[in-house]
Amino acid sequence: MARILLAKLGTDAHDMGLAVVNDWLSEAGHEVTYAGLYNTPERVLALTREEKPDIIGLSFLGGEPVYLSGRMLDLLQGSGLADIPLVVGGVITPEMRDELAALGVRGVFTPGSRKDAVVEGIADVLAGGRRNMPD
Repeated sequence: MARILLAKLGTDAHDMGLAVVNDWLSEAGHEVTYAGLYNTPERVLALTREEKPDIIGLSFLGGEPVYLSGRMLDLLQGSGLADIPLVVGGVITPEMRDELAALGVRGVFTPGSRKDAVVEGIADVLAGGRRNMPD
């Protein structure tokens, strides 16, 4: 199974959905590290170096998912870690999904995503697919 790093970026304190996703992925046999609330892309990068995840998941309720995901991808690229796929979840509009795809985000999980969709989606991204992303 995979090593997964999950984090909330910015000042958004709503993490119930991410806590549920953490449980689902753990129950599926993954080794999950939840970085908690109020992270910066720089802190997630530091945790990435420390934890060596196979995939990174970021969660957004409000805030700037496109900007912060882009910043995260830039930091990964600049640190030689661009091969680690980034997925995002939360309140993501169709327009944002297109922008995230253009940046290189590998998967998007919106509110109401079912357990099997999340677990299978992570497996798909780890296998090289792009989950819920425009072609």
